[in-house]
Amino acid sequence: MWDAMLGTGAERQTLIADIEAGIPLGHFGEPMDVAWAALYLAGDESKYVTGIELTIDGGLLAGSEAKPRRAEAAVPK
Repeated sequence: MWDAMLGTGAERQTLIADIEAGIPLGHFGEPMDVAWAALYLAGDESKYVTGIELTIDGGLLAGSEAKPRRAEAAVPK
């Protein structure tokens, strides 16, 4: 999702670090994070689950931002 917006090279790494600093768990999620959730829902462990909203976002909806701070500094006032 982020690839087109992050650019390349050193600038990319700086933007990634800035975004990750705003994620409560401190890093981007990985495809396996979603796969583990799907495995839980498909398995016997969730046999008593009748409905669920499962947010897999590293805590972003808990009140943090995932926008680069450098982009704000670059905007002229």
